[in-house]
This record gives sequence, C-alpha cells and structure tokens, in this order.
Amino acid sequence: METSVGPATDAKRSGPLRFVAIYVGWAWFFWGLVVVSGDSVWSFPNAALFYLGSLSPVLAGVALIWREEGREGLSELWDRIVNVHRIDGRWYAVVVLLYPAITLVAAGIAVLVGATTSPLDPGAAVERLTHPSSLLVFVGFTLGAGVVEETGLTGYLVDRLLATGSTLRAGVVSGVVWAGWHVPLFLMEGYFGASAYSPVVWRFFASFLFLQVLYTWIYDNTRRSVLAAVLFHLMSNLTGELLAPAPAVRRYSFYLTALVTVLVVVRWRRGASAHAGRTTR
Repeated sequence: METSVGPATDAKRSGPLRFVAIYVGWAWFFWGLVVVSGDSVWSFPNAALFYLGSLSPVLAGVALIWREEGREGLSELWDRIVNVHRIDGRWYAVVVLLYPAITLVAAGIAVLVGATTSPLDPGAAVERLTHPSSLLVFVGFTLGAGVVEETGLTGYLVDRLLATGSTLRAGVVSGVVWAGWHVPLFLMEGYFGASAYSPVVWRFFASFLFLQVLYTWIYDNTRRSVLAAVLFHLMSNLTGELLAPAPAVRRYSFYLTALVTVLVVVRWRRGASAHAGRTTR
C-alpha cells in the first residue's frame, strides 16, 4: 500500500527550496542591474535598486508563510517577531552581549600579541556617519537589516529546516544560503567604501556558516523567537560599525567566533544525546 504525501508534508519538503529561489533570485536580479551599470551602488537609481533587492528575505518568508499557512501563519510569525516573553533573561544576555564580548576579547588578544596598538576606533564611526552615504548604510543595514533578513531567513528557512532535520544541519544549510546571497556585494562599485568593514573574502563567507549556527542555536532555545535573531543581528552590526575594530581584531574575532561555535555545537549535541538517553529509559 502506497503512502500518499499530503500538502502539508510536501510544503515542508519543498518550502526551503522555494524560499531559496525567491530569496536569491529576487535579490540577484536587482543587484545584477547595479553591477551591470558599473556606477556606484550609492548613486541614483542604483541605491533604490539595491534596497529593493535587499527586501528579498522578508518578501520570500512572508509570501511562503501566507501561501502555506494563511493568516494564521502570519499572525504566528508576528508573535515570533514581537513577543518579548519568548526570550528569558539569560538568553537576552547571550543575544545582547555575546558578539560585543567576542570583539572585546579579540581586541585584548590583538594588543597582547602586538598585532595592533589601536584595536578599536569608535571615533572613526562618528566621523564616518557624518557622510550621507555612510549614514544611509548605517541606518539601512545596521538598524534595519536584522528585521528584514531574519523575518525570512530565521522566521521561515531556519524554522522549516528545524522541522525536517537536525539543528546543526539547519544552521549549516541556512549559513551556506546566507553566504551565497551576499556574493553580488563584492561586484558592486563602492559598496564596502561606505562601511567600516573591508572584508577578507574567505573569512567573510566562512563567518556566515559559524554565525548562522549560533543564530539557529539561539532560535532553538528561545521558543522560536525571531526577535532573538533580530537582536543578535543588530548587536553584530552595531559592534562592527560603532567600535570599528582594526583588521587584526576582526581576524581574531573570526577565530573566536569559530571556537565559540564549536563549543556550542559540542555542548548542544551532548545535551541532545543526554535527553535522548533519558527518554529511552
């Protein structure tokens, strides 16, 4: 006797692929127009095209939740975004303090080993933000990026991957997708010039894998709180922009983030194994 696959099961299996198609396709279409133009991404109309393409995470997430779950699904998504009670006190501490702590420890290491004498430069952030283009980047991608990106990436993709597989798999797969989404940024004229960040390419893309595992860990421990992911995203961006870490500090921050991620995965898997052992007794 054959087992039929119902619409709900089919949606769970195909939903992530649909999300990736919209998420990447929408962004790359508009960003591709910016790249082809050869002009600065912050000139008109390129800036408008850039921000339009950047809406792809929230558009993909909201559209697919509406398609699969209707108004009830959107209502639940809204609760996951705004409900502060999904996150308990210790997880607020993790969300708000983890990334700044990593950066400050990295700054200390950089000074101790003689890699730099000026690990942080918050004064440069103030000066940089007096320029309109830099202020536009700061507002859009430091304050707004978390809401736009995590509504779809965490609120839909991570959520669906967790429903059909392990937490580690969900983090790695969504990390690869998130990294790939950013590829056109390196082809845009002037994109990183308005930021405090001049990335080393391989570390830039590898960091998405480690960070996304941490996002998934946080999401999985805060009752599916998209707000927790938004706040973690915000603190990551604010730390980079306001403290303006030196290149050496960013290098050590990357390795510390990788170390923290490995420790989280080990503890996570041990906890899951212990829970499985208790439930089989």
